[in-house]
Amino acid sequence: MRKFKVRINDQEFLVEVEEITHSQKDSSSFSRPKFQMEKPAEVPKKEHSQENTHNLSSNKNAVHAQLPGTIVKILKNEGEVVSLKDPVLVLEAMKMENEILPTTEGRIKKIYVKEGQKVSKGDLLFEID
Repeated sequence: MRKFKVRINDQEFLVEVEEITHSQKDSSSFSRPKFQMEKPAEVPKKEHSQENTHNLSSNKNAVHAQLPGTIVKILKNEGEVVSLKDPVLVLEAMKMENEILPTTEGRIKKIYVKEGQKVSKGDLLFEID
């Protein structure tokens, strides 16, 4: 028997698989494969701050991640005034750095992420007042 870790729908299972010997390969009658599964391994859940999970899509002043990635640099601070052309932070996604711009001019009300943080598509990044 050989043991393997198998991931199904983000859950890991430890599986034992019986190896077929040469004499079994020549046999015309195969039995059903035998395997054992243990309870799913604990998969650590991605930590999101509660603030990032708020659905503020109706708020035009809220800026959400358009794709998953990592915040590599925060260029502005809360309270700073920004225009539509002022990048607020840099998000690395698919090995490319993307400058994230505000959707409206104004003052940065709150930044919900920190440098080095991984974000998912739709996560709240910052809000403009």
